[in-house]
Amino acid sequence: MTSDVIRVLHIEDDRIQQGIVSLHLLAMKECHFDIEHAAKEDEAVDAWLRGSFDLVILDHQLAEGNGVSCLRRIRQFDPVVPIIAVSGMATPEVAVELIEAGADDYLSKQNMTGNVLSQSVLNVMTRANSFRNRYSALRSTTPTRAAT
Repeated sequence: MTSDVIRVLHIEDDRIQQGIVSLHLLAMKECHFDIEHAAKEDEAVDAWLRGSFDLVILDHQLAEGNGVSCLRRIRQFDPVVPIIAVSGMATPEVAVELIEAGADDYLSKQNMTGNVLSQSVLNVMTRANSFRNRYSALRSTTPTRAAT
């Protein structure tokens, strides 16, 4: 996909899950990642405000805070950044809630393999890049109105 480093904000309070996702990401040959972890909603928002991230991977259930609330807060700052939501509670209702809140993709922790995560990352990054390119093209071709 790219030789650039992709900055990831991984919001997950379970250190084992942090490690699993990190291993899956680092095994991807198409991309290089710099991963920052946050375990709490407020910690994640603070990290977002301090850093510049290309991708967010967000757990639905957090020990402190709420994944849906965190997702909405990040979307207020950036409506385009690709966000992959994950949950151990793999129900259609949880998936719908996360997608409606602004997630670009939803993965069940039970079914998340390296291949599944890799495909999701490539898909959401491609969509976000396409949107940014279209938006830039529209802005550069839209005539500006002269001040009257």
